[in-house]
Amino acid sequence: MKMVKDMSGNYPDCIVTYCNFEKYLSKYEDLDCAFYFGYNSRRHDQINEEMKSEFSSLIFFNQEQPCAYHTKDQGRLSSDVDGLFTDVYTICPHTAEWNNKVLNDDQEKFKPLLFPIDKEYLLDSSNKRWDTVFYGSVCGRDHAEAVDIISKFKYRFMTLGYEYWNPNEKLDDIEKTASFVTDINLHTFEKWKILSETKVLPIYNQLYLHDSHVENIKKYERWHENKAWTHLDEKIAPQLKPRVTEAALFKMLMLVKRDPWNLIEYWFEPGKDFIYFDSNDELEELIKETTTNLDKYQHIVESAYAKALENYTTEALFDRMITNRKKK
Repeated sequence: MKMVKDMSGNYPDCIVTYCNFEKYLSKYEDLDCAFYFGYNSRRHDQINEEMKSEFSSLIFFNQEQPCAYHTKDQGRLSSDVDGLFTDVYTICPHTAEWNNKVLNDDQEKFKPLLFPIDKEYLLDSSNKRWDTVFYGSVCGRDHAEAVDIISKFKYRFMTLGYEYWNPNEKLDDIEKTASFVTDINLHTFEKWKILSETKVLPIYNQLYLHDSHVENIKKYERWHENKAWTHLDEKIAPQLKPRVTEAALFKMLMLVKRDPWNLIEYWFEPGKDFIYFDSNDELEELIKETTTNLDKYQHIVESAYAKALENYTTEALFDRMITNRKKK
């Protein structure tokens, strides 16, 4: 077995940097298989030819769907139109289904999978110093409102940097939102330490699209058959975030914004592993209730943690990908 890894093109210090798939290669060192990992790992024609001639199974761990289709070139690579891979794992179940139906004659090449975290990075999560956090970029009005809400509690707001903020509509209060930032460009390990010390996490599993994104999506064959693109008129699409795995494994209570897709339900159960909210007004009351009475909700935290520890760590997901591989 060999790994082809190229992280160029990924966000700096992003979560996938710490998947640590390399640790588990030795379990399958004699396997007739190549494993591709990283945004640009498949952009090496000579290596691809060598892997095709040497191995009967080529697996691609693809973390970029459905946002890969915001451009024509990357979408074609993400869909594996030249048939390089026997298996492609993606974070979007609807885009996996669409790729299988439209491009692969209903074959089960594309399969949904969560972002994993390696068990070696798990931390003691018993000291909850912070009520809530927001981390990432402000990409839509929902995000700006969420930041305003969490600022009323004992909070942290972590972002890579303002240059990554790209709202899909004009936000008049963006300077106010920026004023709530507490941390810029923290190392992932520093961020995880804060997460392990936090009680609840609001989660928005949604992309906020620009007009150019919508235009490019509509250039793809039978785009309208992808359930991920049923709300392009609202300029939104689903995207399951790494925050889901992080929240579960760092024992934060997941407060998830209900949306038209609710992708989280492919892996976690509402009411048992997380709590939905339907509006940001509801979010404020929910944060107040859950942070004040966290013991009442601890069984939900523990259920999500147990499920993630058993099924969604790097080792568990890598084993599943290898065990379920197909051959040419």
